[in-house]
Amino acid sequence: MNCPICHSDVDVKYKLTFNVYQCNKCNFQFAPDACFDKSLVSDLDESSRIKALKNLRMLNFNRIVISLKKHIDRNETGLEVGSGHGWFLETCKENEINCVGIEPETHFNDLYKSIGVEVLNGFFPDVVPSDTRYDFIAYNDVFEHLPDIQAVMKTNNNLLNSNGKLIVNIPLLGGVTYIISKLAYLFGVKSLINRMWQFNFHSPHLSYFSKKNLIELAESADFKLIESFPLKTINLSEIKDRVNEDKNSNLVFRYISIIGVFALYPFMQLLPDTYCFIFQKKDKNNVA
Repeated sequence: MNCPICHSDVDVKYKLTFNVYQCNKCNFQFAPDACFDKSLVSDLDESSRIKALKNLRMLNFNRIVISLKKHIDRNETGLEVGSGHGWFLETCKENEINCVGIEPETHFNDLYKSIGVEVLNGFFPDVVPSDTRYDFIAYNDVFEHLPDIQAVMKTNNNLLNSNGKLIVNIPLLGGVTYIISKLAYLFGVKSLINRMWQFNFHSPHLSYFSKKNLIELAESADFKLIESFPLKTINLSEIKDRVNEDKNSNLVFRYISIIGVFALYPFMQLLPDTYCFIFQKKDKNNVA
């Protein structure tokens, strides 16, 4: 097995619900044995998730859209892969940005209808209409859940118009929460990093990137970075709901998690867990 980014040798880094491998050269981490559970059965409490994430996500999506508007024209059209509750599409609509979505989970459909957004049910890129091209493609906390990232990047390039934009909003290896989880693993506590990979949810993480290897992946697929910025990871007022997302966590673990987040919050400002990257498809006609 080789690294999907730089093709170097890899070794098992963490023995969790699924083994996590790390590249010996670029430090990319991935879990090739994990996969999306199409039964949608997991330990995820959806009502707590909505309470915990909506305000935070809407805040971050407004930040992303402000940046996106600097790089696209008014009449351009985008695609969001993995639309979830439709909050990014709703933000685009409020800002008069044309964007459609793709989402495999059909139980959101009534919500999409109520907010007036268009979402195709299925998996990317299978349900993308043939001969359709976009001016931007957005992945909001989705890219890390996708298999075969090289194929995904090739598809992004093929689906984007000349100078098209690729938006990747993603958790990073260098964030303070992941660093603490790694330290806990060294002392025999696997639950924290297992939760970071979301292995007990129906859509686990398949990858964890650093800034450097994500940019390397994009450049290898003929994209260039034009902007990046940190996003807010958590609202302290909603931490209880965030911890309660995992139905299987016990009361003691939940209280420890809440106390831990309050203690770590100042460090989250120095080492943010989540970043947004905006890449632009390279115009090959202008490449020397």
